[in-house]
Amino acid sequence: MRFPFLFTTLIVGALVACTTNSPAPIPSADSENIRVHVEYLASDALAGRDTGSRGYREAADYVAREFERMGLQPAGERGYLQQVPLVKASWGGHVPTLVLQGRDGDITFHFGEDFVASPPTHSESTATAAGLVFVGFGIQAPEYGIDDYKDLDVEGKIVVLLSGRPQKLPNEVGAHYASSRTKRETAARHGAVGYITLNTPQREQRWSFKRSLEHLDDDNLDWLGDKGVPGNSLPGVHPGVLMDIGPARQLFVGAERSLDAIFTEMENGLVPRGFPLPYRAKMTSGSTHAMIDSPNVVALLPGSDPQLKNEYVVFSAHLDHIGVDKNGAIHNGAQDNAAGIAVMLETARLFAESGRAPRRSLLFVAVTGEEKGLLGSDYFAHHPPVPTHAIVANLNLDMPMLLYPFKDIIAFGAEHSTLGRTAARAAENAGLKLSPDPMPEQVIFVRSDHYNFVRQGIPAIYLISGREARDPEVDGTQMQTTFLKERYHRASDEADEQISYTAAKQFTEVNYAIAREVADADEKPHWYSGDFFGELYKR
Repeated sequence: MRFPFLFTTLIVGALVACTTNSPAPIPSADSENIRVHVEYLASDALAGRDTGSRGYREAADYVAREFERMGLQPAGERGYLQQVPLVKASWGGHVPTLVLQGRDGDITFHFGEDFVASPPTHSESTATAAGLVFVGFGIQAPEYGIDDYKDLDVEGKIVVLLSGRPQKLPNEVGAHYASSRTKRETAARHGAVGYITLNTPQREQRWSFKRSLEHLDDDNLDWLGDKGVPGNSLPGVHPGVLMDIGPARQLFVGAERSLDAIFTEMENGLVPRGFPLPYRAKMTSGSTHAMIDSPNVVALLPGSDPQLKNEYVVFSAHLDHIGVDKNGAIHNGAQDNAAGIAVMLETARLFAESGRAPRRSLLFVAVTGEEKGLLGSDYFAHHPPVPTHAIVANLNLDMPMLLYPFKDIIAFGAEHSTLGRTAARAAENAGLKLSPDPMPEQVIFVRSDHYNFVRQGIPAIYLISGREARDPEVDGTQMQTTFLKERYHRASDEADEQISYTAAKQFTEVNYAIAREVADADEKPHWYSGDFFGELYKR
């Protein structure tokens, strides 16, 4: 019933654009196209599009055919397909071990009871034995006055570190420093040969150790670099383990402070300082490796400007989902992320059929392995088909929450770069508004595929629909919260009545508007002066 208003808005926008510098009108997205894409990608026939599965490869072929039908240029090594070499590590009968060695004898901890671990990807057999050093949270953030390695010698040692981060770190900055990747890299930089992460009362409240046990048998995937080295491994550093609170107390018996005293310090907002522990540890692990075929799908729409066509705006959306669970239920991932792929395809069609090529070139990338650790986007960001320095922006689409017609959009990361201002203007042009992140505690800016572009110094935002519904009787916050509780990563995330294709049309059009402005602007996006991520990853 609100389409006439939108149509009038577009007509007025077109007339104004003829006489001012206002944005050109936004073309009308076809909600039926989006429906067709979602219903195919989220069908049982594709069995949940698990990374490397037959269903995933069929989905990749479907996206490639759609790109070809639009007339976009292939940008992979095999047509539209960018091969992503993946290694899958499985336990294959191996059982990791952890033995604490002290003056009074050895204490053997048990996998699946006292600690959990993942099958190693960098080697099918690995072992280390070394002294233990407690390093607090294992964080070095000098700009925030935190250096957990100060005055500690961890060369050739196994570091013991707390999960999480100090309370005084801002949410997104804290999430960066609290990530296992950052902590591993920091430990390796100081010469550590292994690491043990400790469960804490705070972590137990968010994600219990018991829930971690549910993933005890999961495979571990990683992409392989040019020399066959897994992209996320650190050769020379034994893969880490996570210890539960009870058994972890044993590591501090006879030390200068107990683990419970450290927990009390954390509760009082203090940053626990590190110290050597009076033990050595012996750690072993092993796995069976297999290569996985699960490509990214990449298409190019060349720009029209003689100079700016050599700069690229990347649209990304993950094509994979989590497949079939242990009970045989198919998880089709309609919102996560068949909807994001469908929106990207329709956005690509709008550009291809607009009759006006963008000044900058556009790359549309359907990535694999997001559910396995953002693997496909990480590989693409390290191996793009164009020079990395030529990529000026990333717009990411992941689970856009197309639940109801909306009045606002959310762009995670909007406060870090000028892409935020662009998103706000584009939203206004589409009759919407840009709202702030409604759940900053979830630190979503560092949790989806766009963050791999950020790590290459590329400004990026991640878009979802907002929480203000057009219908005043609809509680958008409640609908999104209910979806996350009842459908997210569940078999009920189906292509059914939960999906609003009116919202899908809105969302596609605002994505087009954002990309059009970025692609046609005289200046490329840039990080705001002094932004943490812009400074951390500046090129």
